[in-house]
Amino acid sequence: MNLKTCLFKMAMVMLAFVSVSCAKKNTDTAVVYSDDVIKINPSDVSIERNHSVKWSDDEGIVLVVFGYGFNDSEFLAEAKRVISSAYGLSENGGLVRCVVFPDDLHNRISNFRQIVDENNVRGIIVFGAPEGCHLTFAKIREDRNNNPLFSIFSFFPQDDVLGQEGTCSFVLDHESAGGVNLEEQGQVMDEDIFNILVSAIRYAALLPSELPVDGELHSHVQSIVGHRKVHRYVDGETGIQVRNHFVIESSE
Repeated sequence: MNLKTCLFKMAMVMLAFVSVSCAKKNTDTAVVYSDDVIKINPSDVSIERNHSVKWSDDEGIVLVVFGYGFNDSEFLAEAKRVISSAYGLSENGGLVRCVVFPDDLHNRISNFRQIVDENNVRGIIVFGAPEGCHLTFAKIREDRNNNPLFSIFSFFPQDDVLGQEGTCSFVLDHESAGGVNLEEQGQVMDEDIFNILVSAIRYAALLPSELPVDGELHSHVQSIVGHRKVHRYVDGETGIQVRNHFVIESSE
């Protein structure tokens, strides 16, 4: 091992140690160092909602987009409270910037691209992606030669399914998905949704690059979701399992 490689590894270990220490997290997230690659092993990364943790935005921010089914005032107020407690909001020097569709984007999801361009982004998380969202994600990827260096997690989208699968790191839907409108189902999963939100932000913040679509992706998604069982989405017409599309079982 040459000196350059050795120094790189030492720097990465120190960076990860500082990041985890500053976050004051109580859970075990295994960060594995192999050659020059750093990855997060699948683990339970959920954080208690009342556990106070503060992050700095010095190394970038995580963008959380609240779309259809997640943009009413009551839900947003609670979501921002949870995020502020866990990571801090970017307007106060924290990790997360919340973007509400359609209000913050003047009714055009394409305007989200400008927000991405103007910020140092560590990850993008979208709940209830509106129609055409995948086109904006495609442009974001195109601008970065399909190598954005950050993950895009999509939860319960209302956008074109194939488009979401093609532009997001992974897609998570309802077990009963398939044309069912979120607004008809009511609010998604009461308390569980906030635990998923917190875990997803933590994953996006800790990953050094985009979460790969590999054999461990299912385990990563299950770790983000927590106790609710997740399995791969199967296309109803072809019977084919989609590598980065998952569904969450309904609560009992």
